[in-house]
Amino acid sequence: MNNTKLDYINIFLAVILVAVIALYFATRFKNKEQDKMFWNAEIHSSLENPTAENSNIIQIIDATFYNTFNDSKSEIDSESKRVTSAKSENSIFFKIWQEELLPDSLKLKYFSVDERKFYQLQTLVPYKKMKNLVTEKDVVPILILEILPKGKILLKIIPKENTEPQLLETFMAKEIAGKLDLLVYEESLGEKYNRFESIENITDYADLLQNQYKWSSKVEMEEQDVLASFYAYSFKDDRIELSEDADAAAIRSIPKIFYIYWEDKKKKKYNIQYELSPIEVLSAFRKLNEGVSSSDIKFIFKVYKNAYAECEMSKNGIIIPLKDLYPYKP
Repeated sequence: MNNTKLDYINIFLAVILVAVIALYFATRFKNKEQDKMFWNAEIHSSLENPTAENSNIIQIIDATFYNTFNDSKSEIDSESKRVTSAKSENSIFFKIWQEELLPDSLKLKYFSVDERKFYQLQTLVPYKKMKNLVTEKDVVPILILEILPKGKILLKIIPKENTEPQLLETFMAKEIAGKLDLLVYEESLGEKYNRFESIENITDYADLLQNQYKWSSKVEMEEQDVLASFYAYSFKDDRIELSEDADAAAIRSIPKIFYIYWEDKKKKKYNIQYELSPIEVLSAFRKLNEGVSSSDIKFIFKVYKNAYAECEMSKNGIIIPLKDLYPYKP
């Protein structure tokens, strides 16, 4: 009799276990858990004519991939740059830290520096087509938004490593109205700050990122000091390599910040960062570029071990001092 009761109890427990397992897999199927995967996404700038003189500089204001089935979304990573061009090594990447469904929709807003225009795209993306191209479970596909001039956008996918991108769909973004505030403010620790104080219009802002001039640079140090490293970054966050000896003039973007490293005769190391005022350096380039002279614009830095560094721009005897936004002694 006791054995019969135990048999019934075991059968009952087995039925419950089967029901729980069935419910678990049904829930996973309902939530499409089996379709979730690791995937990445990037934004690139591109040109249909690679030999074109312009570089199609773009600034992303907002970009979000959504999946409306489970309300998931993936946005640009906080560590990613927001500006890129067809001639830049910078790509803009998204924040995707866990397995998630591939997206079925996209919202994108950006500014074309070359065109001085704002664009927006809000659209569905081909979820099933993407999913069908990813045939292996353990791969990490990469979605690529390729932005071309005049609002044209290509959505591509690299299904797995070492394969060529495949075109999924072509979209046309809509031109919209926009203000300078969308471009110059960034958010950090919950607060907004203006990265381009004193810039008051979109033309000046776009010129900072787009214009190029022929210039050279030189660092003057105290006696017996030796320059170790010298480079700059532009306002579109591209690195500008500078010679540590006699820097030759070259056509370059407008510099935003210079990094200078040097040593004294005892091999003690020093360094400074010299960050320029956006409107000050832009105005200086405009003034020195007036006329038809073929002379080059020169940056001259004077650095000291126990005093603040100095900087000036010059051409044809015209000298313009430039302040450091955040001065400090090395």
